[in-house]
Amino acid sequence: MNLLEKLKDKTILFDGALGTMLMETGHDSAKGPILLNLEQPDLVAGIHQQYFEAGSDVVVTNTFGGNPLKLKAAGLEQQLDPLNREGARLATAACPDGKFVAGNMGPSGKTLKPLGDIGPEGMRENFFQQAKILIDAGVDLIAIETMYSLAEALAAVSGVRKAGATLLLVSMTFTQTPNGFFTMMGENIARCASALENAGVDIIGANCTLNSTDMVGLTAALRTSTGKPILIQPNAGQPANRSGQTYYEQSPSEFAADAGRIRDAGADMIGGCCGTTPAFIKQVAKVLDGN
Repeated sequence: MNLLEKLKDKTILFDGALGTMLMETGHDSAKGPILLNLEQPDLVAGIHQQYFEAGSDVVVTNTFGGNPLKLKAAGLEQQLDPLNREGARLATAACPDGKFVAGNMGPSGKTLKPLGDIGPEGMRENFFQQAKILIDAGVDLIAIETMYSLAEALAAVSGVRKAGATLLLVSMTFTQTPNGFFTMMGENIARCASALENAGVDIIGANCTLNSTDMVGLTAALRTSTGKPILIQPNAGQPANRSGQTYYEQSPSEFAADAGRIRDAGADMIGGCCGTTPAFIKQVAKVLDGN
C-alpha cells in the first residue's frame, strides 16, 4: 500500500520538527543538522523513532539542507552522497511496516536569475543531484518543502522528475496579508496550486511561518484551489526569546485542537513545522483518531 492508498482510509499524520528536536538536545551542528547523519546517527534515528511512536505515518529524512548549493555554502559539497544516503538509511531503518519515509528537500538558499546568479537549468540540476540519491536510497516519496519561490519549486520538481518516478509532494511557505496568503515572491495560493498541478505534483502543501490558527484559513483557501491531496504543517505558534533561547508559545493541546479544524477545512495530511515535537504529534494523533 502506498501513501495515497492509505489516505483513502485516514488522515495522514506527518512528523514534527527535526531541527527543533536536535536543538533541544544541544547537538545541532554548526554546519547544519544534516552533518549529524554521519556524526551522531543514533541521535537522528532516535528522533525518527520517537515520531513514529507518537503516531506519525510519515517521517522526513534529515536532509533538508542536502542539495549541492546548500552544502557548498557550508563547505560540505564533497559529502553530498553520504550525507543524503545516510539520512535516508536512518529514517528507513526506523520505519515500521505500513508507514513511510519522505526524502526531504529544502530550498537552495540561492535566487534565480535575473534577481540572482543561477539559471533554471542550474537550479534543476541542483535538485536532481540530491533527488537521485534519495530515490536510489529507497525513500517512499520526495518532499520538497519550505519553498518561498514558485520558480524554484518548479525547478525542483523538474529535477526530481529527471531523477526518476516517485510520489512527489511540494509544500510552499506563505505569509498572511490583508489581501490573502502570498509567498515571499508575491505568488498567491491559486497561482501556486495551478502551477504545481500542471507540473504533475501529487500532493500540495503549506508549511512554516504561520501558526496553526492562521493555517486554518490557509487550508480553506488551498482546498478551493486544488483537488490534489493537501498537507498542512504549521509552526507551534510564533517564536519568542527567553534568556537567549528561542521557544515557541503554543502548547501541544492548543496545536492539536487547531489540527482538528485544519482537517475539517480540507487537509488530507497534517504535521508540524518549527517548534513542534513528538508531544505535539501525539496530541494531534489523538484528535485525528477521535480520542
